[in-house]
Amino acid sequence: MLAALVIVIVVAAAILLTPVALGSAVTVPLAKIPFSVDTSSGSVTLGGSCYNSTEGGSVLSCGSASSITVYEYYFLTRPGGVIRTADTSVNSTAGSANITITMFVSTPAGQQVKLGNQTISGGVGNRTEMVYLSVDQGVRASGQYTLTVSIDASIKLAGSTKSSTAATGFETTFKVP
Repeated sequence: MLAALVIVIVVAAAILLTPVALGSAVTVPLAKIPFSVDTSSGSVTLGGSCYNSTEGGSVLSCGSASSITVYEYYFLTRPGGVIRTADTSVNSTAGSANITITMFVSTPAGQQVKLGNQTISGGVGNRTEMVYLSVDQGVRASGQYTLTVSIDASIKLAGSTKSSTAATGFETTFKVP
């Protein structure tokens, strides 16, 4: 009976202490960067509060990162991935699109962290993207960070005999207090 109790205590301690060890703190910063990708016209058009088309993709400020508990990050936020896509107005009968999103984060220390690629396939139309950045993506210390987003797409509109390719991107900054 005592051995079972010790095992339960050790397992509980491991579950509670592992996120703190990985995050190096009890709270961690979390930046949320929203943008949208529209392929309905056969090209790629960006939108959202972190992208301003009149600025031509130049660096915009997307605000500050908030602080969340390390448990909320590792058990609730992180399992959903770095980037999450929601189809807001996608129509597969109007055509098809293969979209590749590539992202980098530049830290205040001058390091560049590659966040990898995400490929989205489906109908043409508008998709809303939300990027979640925290300790696993190099967002740890106080300072100004820059997220660079590159988007490459192959789009085939209904009735078209061949696909067109399009590329665009933008940079946005955010601050960790």
